[in-house]
Amino acid sequence: MIDEMKGRVQRARELASMRGFEGVIVAGRAPDRNGDLAYLCGHIPMLAGHPSRFAIRGRGLGLLYIPTDPKADLAIAVTTPFYVPAHGVGETVVNPNIVAGITAILERAGAQRATVGVVGMDVISAMTFAEMTHYNPGVRFIEADDIVMNMRAIKSDKELEALRQGSAFADEVGALLRKEIKPGVTERELANFVISEMTKRGATNAFATCQSGVERSGEPFLFPAFSDRVLEDGDLVHMEINGRWQGYMIDICRATTVGRPTKDGVHLLETVLKMLEVSIDAIGPGVLAEDLEKIADDVAVNAGFQGKFAFGYGGAGTYLGHGIGLGVDEPPAICKGEKTFLQPGMVLTIEPGLYRTPAGGARIEDEVLVTTTGVEVITKLERRWWA
Repeated sequence: MIDEMKGRVQRARELASMRGFEGVIVAGRAPDRNGDLAYLCGHIPMLAGHPSRFAIRGRGLGLLYIPTDPKADLAIAVTTPFYVPAHGVGETVVNPNIVAGITAILERAGAQRATVGVVGMDVISAMTFAEMTHYNPGVRFIEADDIVMNMRAIKSDKELEALRQGSAFADEVGALLRKEIKPGVTERELANFVISEMTKRGATNAFATCQSGVERSGEPFLFPAFSDRVLEDGDLVHMEINGRWQGYMIDICRATTVGRPTKDGVHLLETVLKMLEVSIDAIGPGVLAEDLEKIADDVAVNAGFQGKFAFGYGGAGTYLGHGIGLGVDEPPAICKGEKTFLQPGMVLTIEPGLYRTPAGGARIEDEVLVTTTGVEVITKLERRWWA
């Protein structure tokens, strides 16, 4: 991926220049929101958690400055000497006060009277942004999150290779997991099985959820992600299989009944499966993201599950799906109000779910790629586990 980073930085420079910026500051935060920095230069900040007090300001942030002048070097400000090094960056300023660090970089770049885009306004705290403006009164900071966000949405061949391999790991583990789901095992045992098997295959940050029974399966996510509850005959259960491969996220989900299926449980599962199938079938270039969620909701309503799906249609779930890459939740969101048109190269997770029904809840999730002619399903794992 290092070879691609130079091109990404050059494209970011071009987009910033087209908007009249002299440069852009790209923010990343440990441990959860470092995707933009990883995408552009491979940097991952670390050691967040300290409150901002006195000389300690913005702990765990990384701020990359990209001048639009193609001859000017990149520089990055970090708050601790513990971090994954950046590629293609001329200067790394380590200062426990992130605002002091980025101010020094702007001064050395001669940008005290510049218009600077800020990528990551939802990452930088209000306090940090206020101090940036206070200590750089001549700089006009303008929100520019979409510059990198839109670049990241379209995956390169190398990115697709990493995403495909990660999904293949989940396919393998899911096939093994299916055999382990039976009355008498605990949610914890199943989740630990997934985490262990994903880790054996080289996935990092392996994670799993397991929610069974009417109450726990009936929610999209119910803390804890898995419990010591013992699965019982007839339970509904849904499980997420997550992790990373070469920095890229893995995110699929399967649901089934435990032991002997109930009529209501099968009806719910078959409905969720149909929601998934019709949504994926409708994917293609030029499709409006929010329209996919409406298609899925129509299936739910026709099956008697009105108000049991996504938030936009009165349900408990947040959406039909989302983009995936270096982050598990990337644009576009597949939900009501999302006005993004799908483009070839986007990788999405489609994860319809029905929740808070008398039988419980279920979710099934696949990773898919938008192609020039339609869609390719990356996830190969069998979907119907209750047959």
